[in-house]
Amino acid sequence: MSYNKQLSRIVARISFAVVVSLGGIGAAFSQDAAAAVAAAQKEAEQALSAPTAWAGPTAAPKPLTGKKIAVISCAQLTEGCNRPSRAAVEAAQKLGWDATIFDGKGDVGTQLAAINAAVDSKYDGIALMIVDPVQVNEGIRRALDAKIPVVTLAEPAYTDQRKALLASVPDVSHDWLKTGKLIGDYMIWKSEGHINALLLNDPEVTVVQYGQFAGTQAKLIDKQACPDCKVTVENFTIATLNTQPAALTAAAVQRDPAINWVWCYDFCMANVATDLIARGLQGKIMGAGFDCNAQNLQLIRDGRVQVVCIADPRDWEAWAAVDTLNRLMNGQLAVDQNIPVRLFDKSNLDQLTDTDIKNGWQGGTDFRSQYLKIWGVR
Repeated sequence: MSYNKQLSRIVARISFAVVVSLGGIGAAFSQDAAAAVAAAQKEAEQALSAPTAWAGPTAAPKPLTGKKIAVISCAQLTEGCNRPSRAAVEAAQKLGWDATIFDGKGDVGTQLAAINAAVDSKYDGIALMIVDPVQVNEGIRRALDAKIPVVTLAEPAYTDQRKALLASVPDVSHDWLKTGKLIGDYMIWKSEGHINALLLNDPEVTVVQYGQFAGTQAKLIDKQACPDCKVTVENFTIATLNTQPAALTAAAVQRDPAINWVWCYDFCMANVATDLIARGLQGKIMGAGFDCNAQNLQLIRDGRVQVVCIADPRDWEAWAAVDTLNRLMNGQLAVDQNIPVRLFDKSNLDQLTDTDIKNGWQGGTDFRSQYLKIWGVR
């Protein structure tokens, strides 16, 4: 046999072995990817069908009368802060309290000034709506020194500094990290594990940076959870919410037309979806968001970029914050409020009530009646 024929046979055998080996690797990869998608689907489907029942407190101290509370919003331009601020005023009024909203305007200095104004005006309690108490620690200390109780909404102990404050400044929250992971599961399921995602992150907001964003990013960069995921991150600030996320998205999609998911919270996602359509850049892009405010739900219903959101009952959380303030004013400790969450897409929008559609998901149960009952208020 000639040298050339021998060499050809050896090369053929090696090529066959390589093909078989690569085929095995490809099959293993496919099996891993299929298993990852199945696991993601299971988690997402459970979150789409999660029933809700009251699991909050069953008793409360009698509300003190004639109290005056300051509700300090991170920024009234975003519904995620505006909505609980309005709901906290509603709850306070049921207790016969006078409540005033201070607009933090997405600016730490403005938020700190609002706390100081509340202290100087001798308010009886302060509720911070997605305002990081660490960043406004000077005002918090003044309030606590003046014996004014402070409660936060959506500022759990994700940082060591926050942990140090938690004993004095309790927080009302759902599991923000879980919501981020569940959105990631939904994205993996609906794209069969083939994801090229743009995540629009607002690192100034603690529960976005350490909760929503951290949960989704961790899920999508985990090669066991999503073997074929690509993630691009663009950061913006809440002060530029009206313009920057949309501009960042348009630029990213023009650079990489293969992007198939865009991710952001409430008004950000709604604004981005609307802008993509206006620019004719929506293509096959799907939008994933949080909060499930009325605008987001309508986009999902109409099939306008956004396809999914994960809801927390922000009004419920605000009432829970007022309940916590009442406990603190009575010298009692905060209690676990057990706030639920749920995924919504086109498949289960018909389970929302008219109030949910108009004002955002209310939690699937009449939380207002439950609080009025334990407060002894009609």
